[in-house]
Amino acid sequence: MSLSGLAHLARLNRLLGRQLSLNGAAELAHAGRSRCKGVTPIANAPWTCLHHRLFASQPPHTILSMPALSPTMSQGNVASWQVSEGAEITAGDILADIETDKATLPWENQDDGFIAKLLKPGGSKDIPVGMPLVVLVEEKEHIADFKDFSPEGSSAGADASEQTEQQAESKGTPEESQPAAPKQTASSKIGPAAHRLMEEHGLNPEDINPTGPQGIILKGDVLEAIASGGQKQKPTPEKQSKSESKAQPKGVGESQSKAPPPKEAKEHSDRQLEASKAGPAKASQPPSAGNAGSRKGKGPQYTDIPNSQIRKIIAQRLLESKQQIPSLYVSATADVDAVSALRQSLKDQGKKVSINDFVIRAAALALKAVPEANARWDVQQEEVKLVDSIDISIAVATDSGLITPIVAQANSKSLTQISTEVKELAGRARDNKLKPNEFQGGSFSISNLGMYGVDKFSAIINPPQACIMAVGGSVKHIVMQNGKPVVKTRMTVTLSADNRVYDGEVAAKFLEEFCNTIANPVKMLS
Repeated sequence: MSLSGLAHLARLNRLLGRQLSLNGAAELAHAGRSRCKGVTPIANAPWTCLHHRLFASQPPHTILSMPALSPTMSQGNVASWQVSEGAEITAGDILADIETDKATLPWENQDDGFIAKLLKPGGSKDIPVGMPLVVLVEEKEHIADFKDFSPEGSSAGADASEQTEQQAESKGTPEESQPAAPKQTASSKIGPAAHRLMEEHGLNPEDINPTGPQGIILKGDVLEAIASGGQKQKPTPEKQSKSESKAQPKGVGESQSKAPPPKEAKEHSDRQLEASKAGPAKASQPPSAGNAGSRKGKGPQYTDIPNSQIRKIIAQRLLESKQQIPSLYVSATADVDAVSALRQSLKDQGKKVSINDFVIRAAALALKAVPEANARWDVQQEEVKLVDSIDISIAVATDSGLITPIVAQANSKSLTQISTEVKELAGRARDNKLKPNEFQGGSFSISNLGMYGVDKFSAIINPPQACIMAVGGSVKHIVMQNGKPVVKTRMTVTLSADNRVYDGEVAAKFLEEFCNTIANPVKMLS
């Protein structure tokens, strides 16, 4: 075959490759993850893949991306790798423990092969769903070919190869082409510390090379720009009014134009650099007109504590709760003397049941007696939806944040069953071993701080639920009974309810039923 015929065949193959990438995406996504020759993952579909290039320079390989292990997961952390580079794996092996927005879950492999490259080290945080994490090859001898592999380099190399072929075909002489590296552009998101330093030294976002995720400018980026002489001179008075609008970043007030003199700026930048090298505990705040002399660069000490994925989601959800849910707060007191006596009786029989177990059982029976309280607000339909199953979420504090394991169908379980299940769920919650179905959902929440000496508090509703009951500790009170002072042990509970679902009457009915059940705990034995 002639050279022109070979070139024509090469062009046809590339066209077929593009057609497969475009038209075959739906079939590949439906069929699930398959073995692909030199592949790139589809965004938001970590188990599907497309042919990246039919003539890719790397041997046949598969790129595994960060999976979505929960419905609300948009990013995750690699808590630890369970495999190492060069290891042989089969379907069903655990690749890593992934910290999601709810818990730490195992990432299960779906194919056979060898681990050629782990693209992120163990402990990596805030990795978006769909980002490449693992390179898998079919043959062991191909592992060494991926020693210096990176997804970006693979894509750039394939593009350069195709561009070289096109130039060779059009001009008849081979030419090498290297695509220019894209310039990192700064994001509009700038941290407060970085923003403050930029104001002091008259820097614009365009003057700084961002290193944060998605182009976010970090404090270290600004300090590096200052150290390299990137700070700008303070404009002269006659030119200040003309250059002020151009020198200031968009959205910054007039205080930005008051940059310190060059000598003062240099001294301050030196202090900032020394503080950053010494660690976060010695970082200093910029001097202001009122206290620059007294502090002399020595600001308040602090320690940065990185947020876990769970705490980030908790902060987001609870903020939405306070902003979007019209909350109703109703409190009541319940006599717990009878519960204490019954608890001691069960203990004598070898059955250990806590006060919290009685609270869960009493709340479940109260929800059964007042079914309109076992409901939630449907945002799409904008109406109340009754929940058939009485599933009670129990707030459990862990090192990584608060999580709410669920006691499903609590109304149909005995006190001892509830006690055993709560202990088992709480233990696995603290070890980050809960399954998604064990903490997602629920129709009602209970938060108990009584063991910490708290008498009364109000909890924040955990959407999409419509109510949470805050339980305080037992306190002795002197009350009048039959004209005589009597000591009673009482417990205060406070409902935080969505007023779109609960009105005052529903809340009052529920609390009345709950308090009556606590005062007569024999009902909980049936």
